[in-house]
Amino acid sequence: MASPDRMVPRLLSRIAAMGIRDTERFWSLMPADIAKRCRAQTARIADSFATFMPTSDALRMNRVLGLGHQRDVEPSTIDTLIQRYRAARVKRFCVMVGPGPRAAGLVRRLAARGFVRRPGLALLVRDGRKPVSRMTGTLRVVRESRALHRDALEILHESFPTPASRLAWPIAARTSGGGENFIALDGARPVAVASLRVDGDLAWLGGAATRTFWRRRGAQSALIAQRLRRAARLGCRWTWCETAEPTPGRPDISRRNLLRHGFEQVGVSLQYVWP
Repeated sequence: MASPDRMVPRLLSRIAAMGIRDTERFWSLMPADIAKRCRAQTARIADSFATFMPTSDALRMNRVLGLGHQRDVEPSTIDTLIQRYRAARVKRFCVMVGPGPRAAGLVRRLAARGFVRRPGLALLVRDGRKPVSRMTGTLRVVRESRALHRDALEILHESFPTPASRLAWPIAARTSGGGENFIALDGARPVAVASLRVDGDLAWLGGAATRTFWRRRGAQSALIAQRLRRAARLGCRWTWCETAEPTPGRPDISRRNLLRHGFEQVGVSLQYVWP
């Protein structure tokens, strides 16, 4: 990292806190009828944010974020989490253990309670003072207008399918105005999307998806560069994002794209699953 070593734990804690706020906001935008039908709920437990959806077996719907990012985790906190998920009738859930000074101790406690390690997310950070490379190519990147919302949702649905019964939720989040969305065009055809969220001097890159036919044609590189320029104009000191943890036999294109744009991997958000 370009920052002094003593700043890294503080930066990691700020990133975790931003991730919690953004996730909490996303869940708050769930339409009431979907929340009732899915028996969805959220809870702040110690310094973490927990989400519950008993009608889904997807771990991203049933997970704990940010545990240990502010203070040491007591064994009783893990017991509380297990009890809360059992009470909600959730069959399995995961705890995401972000990199930081308390990660090793938390991992030992989770393993002792029977949690199982699964592939997590690589955390990458970029110094906002670095220049942004100019991109070449035929694709054009624009801010997503209301007229392009449906196209953007179709692209996202191709990469991250959402049950029809829950489609109103991402639509509500997409149109809420909580951040900025960008779309790459090949001529007039929308082919890729990505999002930017800003919280103080931190910027987050996420929500990236590309239509299958246009993958490996520079769409995401163009979107990364555009969002980095926008974050710099907004005065962001650091930009962060998460992508799939490198594993044998799995493509590593997203992470390599980010590294080419000046990101550095600062750790891995480990995923521990309660089976």
